[in-house]
Amino acid sequence: MTLEQTNILICPSCGAENIEGTDTCENCLMDLRTADLPKTKQLASTSDFLEPIGALRLRPVMTTTPDASVESVVATLRTDSSGAVVILENERIIGIFTERDVLKKVAGYPDRLQHPVSEYMTPDPVVLRDEDTMATALNKMGDGGFRHIPYVREGKLVGMLTGREVMNWLMSKYFD
Repeated sequence: MTLEQTNILICPSCGAENIEGTDTCENCLMDLRTADLPKTKQLASTSDFLEPIGALRLRPVMTTTPDASVESVVATLRTDSSGAVVILENERIIGIFTERDVLKKVAGYPDRLQHPVSEYMTPDPVVLRDEDTMATALNKMGDGGFRHIPYVREGKLVGMLTGREVMNWLMSKYFD
């Protein structure tokens, strides 16, 4: 298997290097989404961070429908250690509901337990695809403050990358 090269975006404002896919410059916070085609350069093609996400063993995903009650989804979260449930509608990802959503949006409001989870989920979550590398995944997790990112293959949900899997990957690559 050959590893793909990852582009580094050069900020047109300050010249700082940013991982491709970054929305804002890590150095000067310039919005890179609207920048005119920033200059790029290639990372070394031997970096472990260029390993495709598809090569990892990802945990199975707990799923539910948007009309499921918050109470039933919280019960699912209690029995599963992943900490997140993906909300599907006709096999399409429409949201994610995590332990953080419970704490920030539901805890302290017992009446919300009977509401549909779609009212409190995070809609349209960021996803990872086969062509994404570990560098891309780490960038998406860090940029968005995510601990869970659904993984899709050919438009179908097949797994979930969690902070735990990232730590296990790092430990296996650099601390064995």
